[in-house]
This record gives sequence, structure tokens and C-alpha cells, in this order.
Amino acid sequence: MRSVVIVGVGNVAVDVARVLAKTSAELVHTDMPQHALDELSTCSVTDIYILGRRGPAQAAFTPKELRELGELADVAVVVDPADLVLDPISAAAVAKNKVLARNIDVLEEWSQRAPVERSRRIHLRFYSRPVEVLGDSRVAGVVVERTRVNDEGVAVGTGQLSTIAAELVIRSVGYRGLALEGLQFDADRGVIPHVDGRIMCDGEVVAGEYVAGWIKRGPTGIIGTNKKDAAQTVASLLDDLAGLPAATHHKDDLAEVLAARGVPVVTLQGWAAIDAAEIDLGRTRGRDRTTIHTRQALLELGCGQPVKTE
Repeated sequence: MRSVVIVGVGNVAVDVARVLAKTSAELVHTDMPQHALDELSTCSVTDIYILGRRGPAQAAFTPKELRELGELADVAVVVDPADLVLDPISAAAVAKNKVLARNIDVLEEWSQRAPVERSRRIHLRFYSRPVEVLGDSRVAGVVVERTRVNDEGVAVGTGQLSTIAAELVIRSVGYRGLALEGLQFDADRGVIPHVDGRIMCDGEVVAGEYVAGWIKRGPTGIIGTNKKDAAQTVASLLDDLAGLPAATHHKDDLAEVLAARGVPVVTLQGWAAIDAAEIDLGRTRGRDRTTIHTRQALLELGCGQPVKTE
């Protein structure tokens, strides 16, 4: 496999490209499962294409994650300067948003670099919409249509087609929240309306109901963002606890309630058991730790007994 196409311009797309582009020496100190590390050590990929159907001002990656692509040991990042010419709407968005402005700065610096010889190349291609995957029994290429962003910020096709030879296509186009019966839902943003994590309905707080994560704010951010987000929701819950209706206070221990419903519970002690097992597994290969990657194994370690899962 020599060429890979990744569809999407968010942090996950950047993560995928980074893993595929790293040398064995860069990967050996990670905690990824051993079978994945073994496979990647024989990876023959030379070209990785990251496609975004709109422009760099609409890309969802964050500057830190984007910048790390340019810090890989044996990788050249390729950006077409023409892709960085912003339309008025995009230019206005960049002027108002520091994150977007930093992204553009990183991309412009890459676009102005003199060509260098590296064993692997990451091509960041904007205004590029995949329209067809070529191949019979396996992927042979991707037909891409050049786009432009209209006055409503929507990518529209120009009819200009090109083909990227590729043996693998990876879809990384993000996540969108879905409505739950009985809860108000913002279909445009894909989130449940809230104030500081407290679910709202018709402008009023719903007692004892909370949201966190992407269903709260949309599919953005990194682990640190989610930790801060969860802390806000928990703080709201704790502030409300004394005044919540009696029906929301259960006399039984939460772990017992969940167990009665067939939901495995991993306590802090269980997490410590998983942590210790991953460290021990890593030592068998001279690594700091190796991730245990199956849900079944994690639950059995965390619960300290066999667990039946669906």
C-alpha cells in the first residue's frame, strides 16, 4: 500500500495521518496495541491525502494537532498556496477567530517551504470533494471534484475533476448528535439545548437532567476540552443536588442499581487494575505500557470477574 486518502479535516483525520506517517522509531514508545504496532512497522505508505470539501477557514482541526504534522521525523507536508486564498466570508471568519487564524498561519508557512526530499508526504487538499471510489475488488483510486464555497458557506461543485491513485480510503467526516425522545433538540447544531450542562426545554431548566460532551456542545475539541466540559456539568449537578425532586434520589447505591440493570460498573479500583495490567503488558515488550483494546477484556479486568456483554 503506497497511497491513502483520508476524507475529512478534523483532529481525527490529523491523528490518522500522523499515525500512518510516523516511523517505527516514533511509534514504538506509544501505548497502541502490539498487533497494530507490528502492522504499522511494515507500512509502505508514501503519500497521504487529507481532503476537505470546503476551505481552510472551515476546517475543524486545532492548531496544536495541525502543527504536529510538520514535526514528524521523515515527512514533508504539502499545501497548495492557491487553497489559502480566502473568499470574503472566510477571511472575515478568520479575522474574528484566533484558532482559525493560527491554523492559517501554520498552513501558509508550509505552503511557502521549499520542496524537501522525505520518504513520506502528507498532502492537505482543500476545496476537494470525493465523488467516486475506483476499483473492483479493492480500492484503486478516488475521483475528486474541485469545489468552491458559496455565499451561504456551502461547498458547491465546479465540475473540475481529478483522480488520486490510492489503495485505502478512510472516512473521517465527524459526528452528529441525534435526538432523543422526550428531549428538546437543536437540529441545526445537533445538540440538546442546555445552560452549563442543565438540559433546557421551552426555555426552562429540566430538573435532574444533564448533558456533557458532544451532545452538549457539538463534535469539537480534544480530551482536555471534554474534561473541562464534564467538570462544568458535574459542578452544576452538585450545586443542584439538594434541591432536586425526591424522585431523583435513589435509596440504593448507584453501582447496585446499574448492576441490577445489567450494566457493568468499573470503579476507581477497577480502573487501577486495568492500569496495572496495561503496564505489565507493556513490560513484556520493553514498553511503558500497551493498551488493552477489547471492551470485553477491559470490563473483565475492571470488574474483577467474567462479564457478559451483548
